[in-house]
Amino acid sequence: MAVRLETDHRNVRIFDEMTSPDIAAAVAANAPVIVALGALEQHGAHLPLSTDTYQGIDMCRRASALLAKEGIPLIVGPAIPFGPPPFLSESPQALPGTINISNDTLRALLHDVCKSLIGHGFRRIYLLLANVESEYAMHIVAKELTETTEANIVTLNWLIGIRPKYKGMLVSDKPQGHGGEGETARMLATAPHLVRMEEARPYHPNLPLEPEVYGDFLPYLGGAIGRYRFDRDEFRGMVDGITGDPQLATAETGEKSYALIAEWVADAVRFDQRP
Repeated sequence: MAVRLETDHRNVRIFDEMTSPDIAAAVAANAPVIVALGALEQHGAHLPLSTDTYQGIDMCRRASALLAKEGIPLIVGPAIPFGPPPFLSESPQALPGTINISNDTLRALLHDVCKSLIGHGFRRIYLLLANVESEYAMHIVAKELTETTEANIVTLNWLIGIRPKYKGMLVSDKPQGHGGEGETARMLATAPHLVRMEEARPYHPNLPLEPEVYGDFLPYLGGAIGRYRFDRDEFRGMVDGITGDPQLATAETGEKSYALIAEWVADAVRFDQRP
């Protein structure tokens, strides 16, 4: 049985939709598998709780479709739908709906999911960061399993990877964060029926546009100074837990954003597939 390659991302089947023979064929073809680390957390009044997971799966599907055009298989693996607690001041836990798991629980869960994939015969697993708080557990699992099994686990942080080309793609000239223009635009492209644009409101934290100390920006953006809580008045006046200008989002911007991300992910896979 051959691996099914689908060049339309809307028709790319995820792991949950595949059969056991499908997985056996993928392993026999030495296909890599990609796992998105999502979350179930508040994204304001305009986006669904599963926004991160939706985006992560769509990124994987689009990268798989790109590679399929070149005859390169990439299996869209099972998504991780939960993440650790967010930065308290950036995304308040007090807002209803967020389901958190501890960093230790995420590490154990991701470890066991990857061990199962390795047990089935997959030897290259990509972990795609779709929820920023999952980054720390992701790196630990990747390092440990790469050192102790036959598999090679590769982590992908597209937030850093696409930064040189992402600037200027959005309408807003202000920084965009959780539930902002970028995420809202991608959800308009992925699941417009779940987006409530009439509820989208802007919010900008009291942060300098440029850090006073070089490298002082959030760790998941490549910051050299790791800050895990804002304890001054940086987020004074935040009401609905989002940062940015979601009201400016369009599906067209979302499609452009996805194209950039998918190409970057595909490039990472292509590099590993070289002779």
